Amino acid sequence: CAAPTWWCDVHHLLAWIDGGATDLDNAALLCERHHTKVHHGFRVERQPDGRWRTWRPDGTEILTGPGRTGPPLATAA
Repeated sequence: CAAPTWWCDVHHLLAWIDGGATDLDNAALLCERHHTKVHHGFRVERQPDGRWRTWRPDGTEILTGPGRTGPPLATAA
């Protein structure tokens, strides 16, 4: 999502009530739309290399980027 950071909310990756710390290692900035989706069944996870993975409520992974959802995007000549 390309929402600017000032439009985003901080989301606990592991909920505070479940023992998740309120710190940067357990935080994600999500726009209101995506933050709502996470609280309605979608899941986000940060990998050890800093990359993000996301899943739909049915467990299927949301794949984005060149080579992940189809052919690479054409570049301007």
